[in-house]
Amino acid sequence: MAGFNAVSLDAKVAQSAGYALGLVCSLFIFFANRYLVPKYPKLLNWLVDLFELNLFAFGFVLAFISSPNQLTISLLVMFAIVPMFFTVRPIRVILMYVCLELLFIHLAMVLKSPETRILEVANMLVYSNVGLALGIYMTRMKLERFIFEHRVNELTNQEQMTRYLKSVSTIYLSMHHADLDTGMYAEIRSTENFNNALDRVDKNFGRLVKRGIEYSADPDFQDAALRFVDVSTVKERLKGKRTITHEYLSKKGSWCRARYVNVDYDKSDDLPRFVIFAVEDIDEQKRREKELISQAETDSMTGLLNRNGGVTKIKEAIHGGKKGLLCLFDVDRFKNINDSYGHQIGDKVIIAVADAMRRVFRDGDIMLRLGGDEYMVFLNKIQTEEQGCLAFGRFFAELSNVVIEGLDDYQVCVSLGATFYRGGKIDFDDLYKQADSCTYESKKIEGRSFTFYRA
Repeated sequence: MAGFNAVSLDAKVAQSAGYALGLVCSLFIFFANRYLVPKYPKLLNWLVDLFELNLFAFGFVLAFISSPNQLTISLLVMFAIVPMFFTVRPIRVILMYVCLELLFIHLAMVLKSPETRILEVANMLVYSNVGLALGIYMTRMKLERFIFEHRVNELTNQEQMTRYLKSVSTIYLSMHHADLDTGMYAEIRSTENFNNALDRVDKNFGRLVKRGIEYSADPDFQDAALRFVDVSTVKERLKGKRTITHEYLSKKGSWCRARYVNVDYDKSDDLPRFVIFAVEDIDEQKRREKELISQAETDSMTGLLNRNGGVTKIKEAIHGGKKGLLCLFDVDRFKNINDSYGHQIGDKVIIAVADAMRRVFRDGDIMLRLGGDEYMVFLNKIQTEEQGCLAFGRFFAELSNVVIEGLDDYQVCVSLGATFYRGGKIDFDDLYKQADSCTYESKKIEGRSFTFYRA
Protein backbone atom coordinates (compact mmCIF):
# COMPACT_ATOMS: atom_id res chain seq x y z
CA MET A 1 0.00 0.00 0.00
CA ALA A 2 2.82 2.33 0.84
CA GLY A 3 4.51 1.54 -2.46
CA PHE A 4 1.31 2.28 -4.34
CA ASN A 5 0.91 5.65 -2.57
CA ALA A 6 4.51 6.57 -3.42
CA VAL A 7 4.04 5.77 -7.09
CA SER A 8 0.77 7.75 -7.23
CA LEU A 9 2.39 10.71 -5.52
CA ASP A 10 5.28 10.73 -8.01
CA ALA A 11 2.84 10.59 -10.90
CA LYS A 12 0.83 13.50 -9.48
CA VAL A 13 3.97 15.59 -9.05
CA ALA A 14 4.99 14.86 -12.65
CA GLN A 15 1.50 15.73 -13.87
CA SER A 16 1.58 18.98 -11.89
CA ALA A 17 4.82 19.91 -13.60
CA GLY A 18 3.18 19.26 -16.99
CA TYR A 19 0.17 21.38 -16.07
CA ALA A 20 2.44 24.20 -14.87
CA LEU A 21 4.43 24.13 -18.11
CA GLY A 22 1.23 24.23 -20.17
CA LEU A 23 -0.10 27.11 -18.08
CA VAL A 24 3.09 29.18 -18.47
CA CYS A 25 3.13 28.68 -22.23
CA SER A 26 -0.58 29.56 -22.50
CA LEU A 27 -0.12 32.73 -20.47
CA PHE A 28 2.79 33.74 -22.67
CA ILE A 29 0.68 33.26 -25.77
CA PHE A 30 -2.28 35.12 -24.18
CA PHE A 31 -0.28 38.23 -23.31
CA ALA A 32 1.55 38.19 -26.65
CA ASN A 33 -1.84 38.14 -28.39
CA ARG A 34 -3.15 41.00 -26.26
CA TYR A 35 -0.19 43.35 -26.42
CA LEU A 36 1.80 42.44 -29.53
CA VAL A 37 -0.80 41.43 -32.12
CA PRO A 38 -2.43 44.93 -32.27
CA LYS A 39 0.97 46.33 -33.28
CA TYR A 40 2.07 43.34 -35.39
CA PRO A 41 -1.06 41.66 -36.85
CA LYS A 42 0.95 39.07 -38.79
CA LEU A 43 2.11 37.66 -35.46
CA LEU A 44 -1.35 36.16 -34.88
CA ASN A 45 -0.81 33.23 -37.26
CA TRP A 46 2.43 32.32 -35.50
CA LEU A 47 0.72 32.48 -32.10
CA VAL A 48 -2.04 30.14 -33.33
CA ASP A 49 0.58 27.62 -34.44
CA LEU A 50 2.43 28.02 -31.15
CA PHE A 51 -0.77 27.49 -29.15
CA GLU A 52 -1.56 24.30 -31.07
CA LEU A 53 1.94 22.98 -30.47
CA ASN A 54 1.65 23.96 -26.81
CA LEU A 55 -1.57 21.94 -26.48
CA PHE A 56 -0.02 18.88 -28.03
CA ALA A 57 3.23 19.26 -26.09
CA PHE A 58 1.11 19.33 -22.91
CA GLY A 59 -0.72 16.19 -24.05
CA PHE A 60 2.50 14.36 -24.98
CA VAL A 61 4.06 15.19 -21.61
CA LEU A 62 1.04 13.82 -19.74
CA ALA A 63 0.77 10.72 -21.95
CA PHE A 64 4.40 9.62 -22.19
CA ILE A 65 6.29 11.26 -19.34
CA SER A 66 3.94 11.95 -16.43
CA SER A 67 1.73 8.85 -16.78
CA PRO A 68 3.25 6.44 -19.32
CA ASN A 69 1.36 3.47 -17.85
CA GLN A 70 -2.06 5.14 -18.16
CA LEU A 71 -4.31 5.49 -21.18
CA THR A 72 -3.56 8.55 -23.33
CA ILE A 73 -7.17 9.76 -23.29
CA SER A 74 -6.37 13.48 -22.96
CA LEU A 75 -4.03 13.40 -25.96
CA LEU A 76 -6.52 11.45 -28.05
CA VAL A 77 -9.21 13.99 -27.23
CA MET A 78 -6.91 16.77 -28.44
CA PHE A 79 -6.39 14.90 -31.72
CA ALA A 80 -10.17 14.85 -32.14
CA ILE A 81 -11.09 18.37 -31.01
CA VAL A 82 -8.23 20.69 -32.04
CA PRO A 83 -8.99 20.65 -35.82
CA MET A 84 -12.54 21.84 -35.17
CA PHE A 85 -11.13 25.07 -33.76
CA PHE A 86 -7.96 25.57 -35.73
CA THR A 87 -8.54 24.18 -39.22
CA VAL A 88 -8.22 27.57 -40.89
CA ARG A 89 -5.52 26.27 -43.23
CA PRO A 90 -6.22 22.51 -43.66
CA ILE A 91 -2.97 21.68 -45.48
CA ARG A 92 -0.90 23.06 -42.62
CA VAL A 93 -2.93 21.15 -40.02
CA ILE A 94 -2.70 17.90 -42.00
CA LEU A 95 1.09 18.20 -42.22
CA MET A 96 1.30 18.92 -38.52
CA TYR A 97 -0.91 15.90 -37.77
CA VAL A 98 1.27 13.60 -39.90
CA CYS A 99 4.35 14.68 -37.94
CA LEU A 100 2.58 14.28 -34.61
CA GLU A 101 1.23 10.86 -35.56
CA LEU A 102 4.73 9.66 -36.46
CA LEU A 103 6.02 11.03 -33.15
CA PHE A 104 3.14 9.37 -31.28
CA ILE A 105 3.84 6.00 -32.94
CA HIS A 106 7.53 6.23 -32.08
CA LEU A 107 6.90 7.17 -28.42
CA ALA A 108 4.20 4.54 -28.04
CA MET A 109 6.51 1.83 -29.36
CA VAL A 110 9.26 2.94 -26.96
CA LEU A 111 7.37 3.91 -23.79
CA LYS A 112 4.10 1.99 -23.83
CA SER A 113 3.75 -1.63 -22.74
CA PRO A 114 3.63 -4.26 -25.50
CA GLU A 115 0.04 -5.09 -24.59
CA THR A 116 -1.27 -1.57 -25.30
CA ARG A 117 0.93 -0.37 -28.18
CA ILE A 118 -1.28 -1.56 -31.04
CA LEU A 119 -4.43 -0.30 -29.31
CA GLU A 120 -2.87 3.11 -28.58
CA VAL A 121 -1.71 3.56 -32.19
CA ALA A 122 -5.07 2.44 -33.59
CA ASN A 123 -6.97 4.80 -31.28
CA MET A 124 -4.68 7.67 -32.22
CA LEU A 125 -5.18 7.10 -35.95
CA VAL A 126 -8.95 6.89 -35.57
CA TYR A 127 -9.22 9.96 -33.32
CA SER A 128 -6.88 12.08 -35.41
CA ASN A 129 -8.49 11.22 -38.75
CA VAL A 130 -12.00 11.70 -37.40
CA GLY A 131 -10.92 15.03 -35.88
CA LEU A 132 -9.37 16.17 -39.14
CA ALA A 133 -12.43 15.17 -41.16
CA LEU A 134 -14.86 16.90 -38.79
CA GLY A 135 -12.63 19.97 -38.49
CA ILE A 136 -12.29 20.42 -42.24
CA TYR A 137 -16.01 19.85 -42.75
CA MET A 138 -17.04 22.31 -40.03
CA THR A 139 -14.54 24.90 -41.18
CA ARG A 140 -15.81 24.62 -44.74
CA MET A 141 -19.39 25.01 -43.54
CA LYS A 142 -18.47 28.09 -41.49
CA LEU A 143 -16.49 29.56 -44.37
CA GLU A 144 -19.27 29.00 -46.88
CA ARG A 145 -21.82 30.49 -44.50
CA PHE A 146 -19.58 33.50 -43.88
CA ILE A 147 -19.03 34.08 -47.60
CA PHE A 148 -22.76 33.73 -48.27
CA GLU A 149 -23.74 36.13 -45.46
CA HIS A 150 -21.02 38.58 -46.48
CA ARG A 151 -22.18 38.58 -50.08
CA VAL A 152 -25.81 39.00 -49.06
CA ASN A 153 -24.97 41.86 -46.72
CA GLU A 154 -22.68 43.45 -49.27
CA LEU A 155 -25.34 43.22 -51.97
CA THR A 156 -28.07 44.53 -49.66
CA ASN A 157 -25.95 47.39 -48.36
CA GLN A 158 -24.76 48.32 -51.83
CA GLU A 159 -28.27 48.33 -53.24
CA GLN A 160 -29.61 50.33 -50.30
CA MET A 161 -26.72 52.80 -50.44
CA THR A 162 -27.01 53.21 -54.20
CA ARG A 163 -30.74 53.76 -53.94
CA TYR A 164 -30.25 56.24 -51.12
CA LEU A 165 -27.54 58.18 -52.92
CA LYS A 166 -29.53 58.32 -56.14
CA SER A 167 -32.56 59.66 -54.27
CA VAL A 168 -30.43 62.30 -52.53
CA SER A 169 -28.61 63.20 -55.74
CA THR A 170 -31.79 64.45 -57.42
CA ILE A 171 -31.25 67.84 -55.77
CA TYR A 172 -27.74 68.07 -57.25
CA LEU A 173 -26.53 68.83 -60.75
CA SER A 174 -23.87 66.16 -60.37
CA MET A 175 -22.62 63.72 -57.74
CA HIS A 176 -19.56 61.43 -57.82
CA HIS A 177 -18.00 59.01 -55.33
CA ALA A 178 -14.21 59.15 -55.56
CA ASP A 179 -11.10 57.43 -54.23
CA LEU A 180 -8.54 60.18 -53.64
CA ASP A 181 -5.63 57.71 -53.52
CA THR A 182 -6.27 56.09 -56.90
CA GLY A 183 -8.22 58.82 -58.67
CA MET A 184 -10.97 56.34 -59.54
CA TYR A 185 -14.57 57.49 -59.26
CA ALA A 186 -18.14 56.32 -59.73
CA GLU A 187 -20.78 58.57 -61.24
CA ILE A 188 -23.98 58.74 -59.21
CA ARG A 189 -25.61 61.58 -61.10
CA SER A 190 -24.67 64.05 -63.82
CA THR A 191 -26.34 66.24 -66.44
CA GLU A 192 -26.19 65.48 -70.15
CA ASN A 193 -24.67 68.86 -71.02
CA PHE A 194 -22.01 68.40 -68.36
CA ASN A 195 -21.16 64.91 -69.61
CA ASN A 196 -20.97 66.03 -73.23
CA ALA A 197 -18.35 68.61 -72.30
CA LEU A 198 -16.08 66.02 -70.63
CA ASP A 199 -13.91 63.22 -71.93
CA ARG A 200 -15.83 60.23 -70.58
CA VAL A 201 -12.93 57.92 -71.40
CA ASP A 202 -10.70 59.64 -68.84
CA LYS A 203 -11.45 58.05 -65.46
CA ASN A 204 -9.26 60.29 -63.32
CA PHE A 205 -11.29 62.16 -60.72
CA GLY A 206 -8.93 65.13 -60.40
CA ARG A 207 -9.04 65.88 -64.11
CA LEU A 208 -12.81 65.35 -64.16
CA VAL A 209 -13.61 68.02 -61.56
CA LYS A 210 -11.04 70.42 -63.03
CA ARG A 211 -12.61 70.22 -66.49
CA GLY A 212 -16.07 70.42 -64.94
CA ILE A 213 -15.27 73.74 -63.27
CA GLU A 214 -13.57 75.09 -66.39
CA TYR A 215 -16.67 74.18 -68.38
CA SER A 216 -19.31 75.53 -65.98
CA ALA A 217 -17.85 78.35 -63.84
CA ASP A 218 -17.97 82.04 -64.78
CA PRO A 219 -14.42 83.26 -65.62
CA ASP A 220 -14.44 85.73 -62.71
CA PHE A 221 -15.15 82.89 -60.27
CA GLN A 222 -13.12 80.16 -61.97
CA ASP A 223 -9.77 80.53 -60.16
CA ALA A 224 -11.29 80.33 -56.68
CA ALA A 225 -13.47 77.36 -57.69
CA LEU A 226 -10.47 75.51 -59.16
CA ARG A 227 -8.55 75.99 -55.91
CA PHE A 228 -11.49 74.50 -54.02
CA VAL A 229 -11.80 71.35 -56.16
CA ASP A 230 -8.01 70.75 -56.26
CA VAL A 231 -7.72 67.09 -55.16
CA SER A 232 -4.09 67.51 -54.05
CA THR A 233 -5.22 69.58 -51.04
CA VAL A 234 -8.63 68.05 -50.34
CA LYS A 235 -7.37 65.52 -47.78
CA GLU A 236 -5.82 68.16 -45.53
CA ARG A 237 -8.81 70.50 -45.88
CA LEU A 238 -11.29 67.71 -45.07
CA LYS A 239 -9.40 66.13 -42.17
CA GLY A 240 -11.66 66.11 -39.11
CA LYS A 241 -14.52 67.78 -41.02
CA ARG A 242 -17.77 66.36 -42.32
CA THR A 243 -17.93 68.59 -45.38
CA ILE A 244 -16.47 71.68 -47.06
CA THR A 245 -18.30 73.90 -49.57
CA HIS A 246 -17.64 76.68 -52.07
CA GLU A 247 -20.12 78.90 -53.92
CA TYR A 248 -19.51 80.23 -57.41
CA LEU A 249 -21.40 81.79 -60.31
CA SER A 250 -21.91 79.68 -63.41
CA LYS A 251 -21.50 80.85 -66.99
CA LYS A 252 -25.30 80.81 -67.24
CA GLY A 253 -25.53 83.37 -64.45
CA SER A 254 -26.87 80.99 -61.78
CA TRP A 255 -25.27 80.33 -58.40
CA CYS A 256 -23.82 76.89 -57.68
CA ARG A 257 -22.41 75.26 -54.55
CA ALA A 258 -19.63 72.66 -54.85
CA ARG A 259 -19.33 70.29 -51.90
CA TYR A 260 -16.87 67.64 -50.71
CA VAL A 261 -18.29 65.15 -48.20
CA ASN A 262 -15.86 63.19 -46.01
CA VAL A 263 -16.94 59.53 -46.26
CA ASP A 264 -14.20 58.57 -43.74
CA TYR A 265 -15.31 61.09 -41.10
CA ASP A 266 -15.41 58.39 -38.39
CA LYS A 267 -11.63 58.06 -38.87
CA SER A 268 -11.05 61.59 -37.57
CA ASP A 269 -7.33 61.05 -36.93
CA ASP A 270 -6.62 59.88 -40.47
CA LEU A 271 -6.61 61.72 -43.77
CA PRO A 272 -9.78 60.84 -45.69
CA ARG A 273 -9.49 58.59 -48.71
CA PHE A 274 -13.05 58.35 -50.00
CA VAL A 275 -15.17 61.42 -50.71
CA ILE A 276 -18.42 62.38 -52.36
CA PHE A 277 -18.21 65.41 -54.64
CA ALA A 278 -21.48 67.15 -55.51
CA VAL A 279 -22.52 70.35 -57.29
CA GLU A 280 -25.85 71.94 -56.37
CA ASP A 281 -27.85 74.70 -58.07
CA ILE A 282 -28.55 77.27 -55.32
CA ASP A 283 -29.78 80.13 -57.51
CA GLU A 284 -33.26 80.05 -55.96
CA GLN A 285 -31.77 79.97 -52.47
CA LYS A 286 -29.55 82.95 -53.28
CA ARG A 287 -32.55 84.84 -54.63
CA ARG A 288 -34.52 84.16 -51.43
CA GLU A 289 -31.53 85.21 -49.32
CA LYS A 290 -31.23 88.42 -51.31
CA GLU A 291 -34.93 89.11 -50.85
CA LEU A 292 -34.73 88.50 -47.11
CA ILE A 293 -31.67 90.72 -46.79
CA SER A 294 -33.37 93.39 -48.86
CA GLN A 295 -36.48 93.21 -46.67
CA ALA A 296 -34.37 93.46 -43.53
CA GLU A 297 -32.48 96.48 -44.89
CA THR A 298 -35.32 98.35 -46.59
CA ASP A 299 -37.62 101.02 -45.15
CA SER A 300 -41.10 99.71 -45.84
CA MET A 301 -42.67 103.15 -46.38
CA THR A 302 -40.18 104.77 -48.76
CA GLY A 303 -38.28 101.85 -50.30
CA LEU A 304 -34.99 103.46 -49.29
CA LEU A 305 -32.54 101.64 -47.05
CA ASN A 306 -33.48 101.72 -43.38
CA ARG A 307 -31.17 102.95 -40.62
CA ASN A 308 -29.53 99.57 -39.97
CA GLY A 309 -29.03 98.64 -43.61
CA GLY A 310 -27.96 102.07 -44.80
CA VAL A 311 -25.57 102.86 -41.95
CA THR A 312 -23.95 99.43 -42.39
CA LYS A 313 -23.35 100.06 -46.08
CA ILE A 314 -21.89 103.53 -45.40
CA LYS A 315 -19.55 102.06 -42.78
CA GLU A 316 -18.47 99.38 -45.26
CA ALA A 317 -17.78 102.08 -47.85
CA ILE A 318 -15.72 104.09 -45.35
CA HIS A 319 -13.74 101.05 -44.21
CA GLY A 320 -13.19 100.24 -47.86
CA GLY A 321 -11.59 103.63 -48.38
CA LYS A 322 -14.35 105.05 -50.61
CA LYS A 323 -14.29 108.84 -50.43
CA GLY A 324 -17.44 110.91 -50.61
CA LEU A 325 -19.83 113.38 -49.00
CA LEU A 326 -22.03 112.39 -46.08
CA CYS A 327 -25.28 114.39 -45.99
CA LEU A 328 -27.89 114.53 -43.24
CA PHE A 329 -31.20 116.42 -43.54
CA ASP A 330 -34.78 116.55 -42.32
CA VAL A 331 -38.03 118.23 -43.43
CA ASP A 332 -38.67 121.70 -42.07
CA ARG A 333 -41.76 122.13 -39.86
CA PHE A 334 -42.76 118.52 -40.43
CA LYS A 335 -44.38 118.26 -36.97
CA ASN A 336 -46.76 121.06 -37.90
CA ILE A 337 -47.86 119.14 -40.99
CA ASN A 338 -48.65 116.03 -38.93
CA ASP A 339 -50.46 118.04 -36.29
CA SER A 340 -52.47 120.13 -38.80
CA TYR A 341 -53.20 117.65 -41.61
CA GLY A 342 -52.74 114.23 -40.04
CA HIS A 343 -50.24 111.43 -40.42
CA GLN A 344 -51.51 110.32 -43.82
CA ILE A 345 -50.49 113.66 -45.34
CA GLY A 346 -47.24 113.52 -43.38
CA ASP A 347 -46.52 110.07 -44.87
CA LYS A 348 -47.05 111.51 -48.38
CA VAL A 349 -44.41 114.15 -47.66
CA ILE A 350 -41.94 111.50 -46.44
CA ILE A 351 -42.51 109.38 -49.57
CA ALA A 352 -42.24 112.42 -51.89
CA VAL A 353 -38.85 113.36 -50.46
CA ALA A 354 -37.60 109.77 -50.91
CA ASP A 355 -38.82 109.74 -54.54
CA ALA A 356 -37.02 113.03 -55.20
CA MET A 357 -33.80 111.53 -53.79
CA ARG A 358 -34.02 108.55 -56.14
CA ARG A 359 -34.57 110.80 -59.17
CA VAL A 360 -31.61 113.07 -58.39
CA PHE A 361 -28.93 110.95 -56.78
CA ARG A 362 -27.02 108.18 -58.55
CA ASP A 363 -27.24 104.41 -58.14
CA GLY A 364 -23.78 104.35 -56.57
CA ASP A 365 -24.94 106.71 -53.80
CA ILE A 366 -26.23 105.25 -50.52
CA MET A 367 -29.67 106.65 -49.64
CA LEU A 368 -31.53 105.86 -46.44
CA ARG A 369 -34.29 107.03 -44.17
CA LEU A 370 -33.06 107.27 -40.60
CA GLY A 371 -36.59 107.48 -39.22
CA GLY A 372 -39.42 110.01 -39.04
CA ASP A 373 -38.55 112.86 -41.43
CA GLU A 374 -34.77 112.35 -41.18
CA TYR A 375 -32.73 111.16 -44.18
CA MET A 376 -29.13 110.48 -44.98
CA VAL A 377 -27.20 110.04 -48.22
CA PHE A 378 -23.56 109.23 -48.92
CA LEU A 379 -22.62 110.82 -52.25
CA ASN A 380 -19.92 108.61 -53.67
CA LYS A 381 -16.81 110.32 -55.13
CA ILE A 382 -18.05 113.86 -54.31
CA GLN A 383 -14.87 115.45 -52.93
CA THR A 384 -15.25 119.23 -53.39
CA GLU A 385 -17.78 121.80 -52.22
CA GLU A 386 -18.41 122.80 -55.86
CA GLN A 387 -19.50 119.25 -56.69
CA GLY A 388 -21.61 119.16 -53.55
CA CYS A 389 -23.33 122.46 -54.41
CA LEU A 390 -24.28 121.15 -57.84
CA ALA A 391 -25.77 118.00 -56.33
CA PHE A 392 -27.73 119.95 -53.70
CA GLY A 393 -28.96 122.42 -56.33
CA ARG A 394 -30.43 119.56 -58.40
CA PHE A 395 -32.02 118.06 -55.29
CA PHE A 396 -33.59 121.34 -54.16
CA ALA A 397 -34.87 121.99 -57.69
CA GLU A 398 -36.52 118.59 -57.71
CA LEU A 399 -38.13 119.27 -54.32
CA SER A 400 -39.59 122.55 -55.65
CA ASN A 401 -41.53 120.53 -58.24
CA VAL A 402 -43.05 118.20 -55.65
CA VAL A 403 -46.82 118.55 -55.27
CA ILE A 404 -48.47 116.98 -52.23
CA GLU A 405 -52.14 116.15 -52.67
CA GLY A 406 -54.08 117.80 -49.87
CA LEU A 407 -51.43 120.45 -49.24
CA ASP A 408 -52.19 123.43 -51.44
CA ASP A 409 -49.30 125.81 -52.07
CA TYR A 410 -46.95 123.71 -49.88
CA GLN A 411 -43.27 123.71 -50.74
CA VAL A 412 -41.11 120.93 -49.30
CA CYS A 413 -38.09 122.48 -47.61
CA VAL A 414 -35.19 120.66 -45.98
CA SER A 415 -32.25 121.68 -43.81
CA LEU A 416 -29.10 119.82 -44.85
CA GLY A 417 -25.70 119.36 -43.26
CA ALA A 418 -22.76 117.75 -45.07
CA THR A 419 -19.22 116.62 -44.27
CA PHE A 420 -16.52 115.16 -46.51
CA TYR A 421 -14.83 111.84 -46.00
CA ARG A 422 -11.43 112.14 -47.62
CA GLY A 423 -9.83 109.06 -46.08
CA GLY A 424 -7.98 108.59 -42.81
CA LYS A 425 -8.93 106.98 -39.53
CA ILE A 426 -12.07 109.01 -38.83
CA ASP A 427 -15.06 106.74 -38.22
CA PHE A 428 -18.76 106.97 -39.07
CA ASP A 429 -19.85 108.29 -35.66
CA ASP A 430 -17.53 111.29 -35.98
CA LEU A 431 -18.78 112.00 -39.50
CA TYR A 432 -22.38 111.75 -38.28
CA LYS A 433 -21.75 114.27 -35.51
CA GLN A 434 -20.15 116.66 -37.96
CA ALA A 435 -23.05 116.43 -40.43
CA ASP A 436 -25.61 116.71 -37.63
CA SER A 437 -24.00 119.91 -36.31
CA CYS A 438 -24.19 121.38 -39.84
CA THR A 439 -27.88 120.40 -40.09
CA TYR A 440 -28.50 122.35 -36.90
CA GLU A 441 -26.80 125.41 -38.46
CA SER A 442 -28.90 125.10 -41.62
CA LYS A 443 -32.12 125.18 -39.59
CA LYS A 444 -31.26 128.74 -38.62
CA ILE A 445 -31.75 129.77 -42.25
CA GLU A 446 -35.27 130.14 -43.62
CA GLY A 447 -36.08 127.97 -46.67
CA ARG A 448 -33.96 125.33 -48.35
CA SER A 449 -30.41 125.53 -47.06
CA PHE A 450 -27.23 123.46 -46.63
CA THR A 451 -24.05 123.83 -44.64
CA PHE A 452 -20.65 122.16 -45.17
CA TYR A 453 -18.59 121.08 -42.20
CA ARG A 454 -15.25 122.86 -41.98
CA ALA A 455 -12.78 121.85 -39.30
